[in-house]
Amino acid sequence: MKLEEIVDIANACVENEKIPIEGLKIVYKLEEDIHKKLDEELFYKINNDITSFQHNEIIELNLAGITFVFEIA
Repeated sequence: MKLEEIVDIANACVENEKIPIEGLKIVYKLEEDIHKKLDEELFYKINNDITSFQHNEIIELNLAGITFVFEIA
C-alpha cells in the first residue's frame, strides 16, 4: 500500500455522500514489510531527511477528516 492509494481511498469516501466521514476510522493490518515501506514513505514526505527514520508499529494518519490506522498483521 502506498500513500497515493490512501489518498485515493480518502477522496472516494469524501466524494460519496452515502459514506458518513465524521468520526470515520479505517484500520488496516499490513504485512510487516509493506507496513515498514509505508511508514518510511510517510516519514520522508513529512520530514525531508531532517532526522533519521525510526519504524513505528502503529501509523495514524488523518486525511479529509478520516482517520487511517495501520498496524502490523
